[in-house]
Amino acid sequence: MSPARRHALRALLAAVPGAVPALSALAQTDTSAPDAEGRGTASAERQVVGNGPIGFALLVPPANGAFRRAAQALIAGVRAAHARDGGSVSLEIIEIDEDPITLLALYDELRSRGFSLVIGPLTRDAVVMVAQAGAPAVFTLALNQPDDVALPPNMIGFGLPIEADARQVASIAWEEATVANASRRPRAAVVQDTTRLGRRSAAAFSARWRELGGDVFDPVDIGTPTLARARAVLPRQSVDVCFVAAGPDAARAVHIALGPDVPVYGTSTLNAGTLQIPGADGSAGQLRTSGLDGVRLVDMPWRVQPDNAAVMAYPKPADMHPELQKLYALGIDAFRLGRQLIVERTQADLDGVTGRLRLSGRGGQATIERSGVLAEYREGLLVPLALQ
Repeated sequence: MSPARRHALRALLAAVPGAVPALSALAQTDTSAPDAEGRGTASAERQVVGNGPIGFALLVPPANGAFRRAAQALIAGVRAAHARDGGSVSLEIIEIDEDPITLLALYDELRSRGFSLVIGPLTRDAVVMVAQAGAPAVFTLALNQPDDVALPPNMIGFGLPIEADARQVASIAWEEATVANASRRPRAAVVQDTTRLGRRSAAAFSARWRELGGDVFDPVDIGTPTLARARAVLPRQSVDVCFVAAGPDAARAVHIALGPDVPVYGTSTLNAGTLQIPGADGSAGQLRTSGLDGVRLVDMPWRVQPDNAAVMAYPKPADMHPELQKLYALGIDAFRLGRQLIVERTQADLDGVTGRLRLSGRGGQATIERSGVLAEYREGLLVPLALQ
């Protein structure tokens, strides 16, 4: 490595530690990056899975750091996909520190050993470091998509940002509102909680709604999600749609306050999760969620479409937290996408467990666009709906 490039990389190290580590599939509620101790220290030991001629490297946060559970879920998903689809692939799982010098050296090593693909990094900070160093030495499928950093050539972003789901919800709700109210511009109300995730989701929905030509009221904080609070914060004027960037309790309160004539929409944060409860005869049944019938949301097939062919093809860890299941699903699709991309880097089309996946853009703007599944609560359970 030349002294000039080493100096440039050291400058990058000082530029990104304060960036928010927005994980791709976790609930993304972190508001600040962990300190150096919280990030952990990467182990020199590596896991190798399979012995095929095609080399994939999976870059994950340290197992002793703040993102260890996220890393474990991601690894489990990638390994599940490898077990089913990876006969020709040798997978090397590598813990990384968020240090640009070390990362560049790792890429040089992987190139010299003939690796075809890097999956990761997972955290925003690490993706920024790789991106700002220029085109990586090995083709990379990054598992995070920083908004303020363009990815260089030889690097494509794939993640589960809440903004993408909110924009998709806005497009769906807009289509239905324009059919129901063809004589005027549709009006939307937006209710958010006080989390960073809620505000990002609300902002993305509002921006997309305005882009489509509708009117939208400024987002209002619901705070404690009670019926009285919902009635207090909702606009007095009539609305055609309400978007709830909060949890199921807030959606329930808003739904009751507005009545059955105003559709309520949200993202995966409205998914209360499916719990299995034992029946009297010893069989397992689903625990139903009350007060949400008619509420609609966009989520990944992995969470709302159990009979999807792709979902049925992979084992589902029953004891894994629902938010970590998202990272598990991300790992499955990342491996499957990787197999497509090493053959044709300008095209990708996959019926994934995280949604319908397509490659969008070229060069530094290339990213994987994901379309989730629209689902509606009916008799307390989420039922997938066919998009028109």
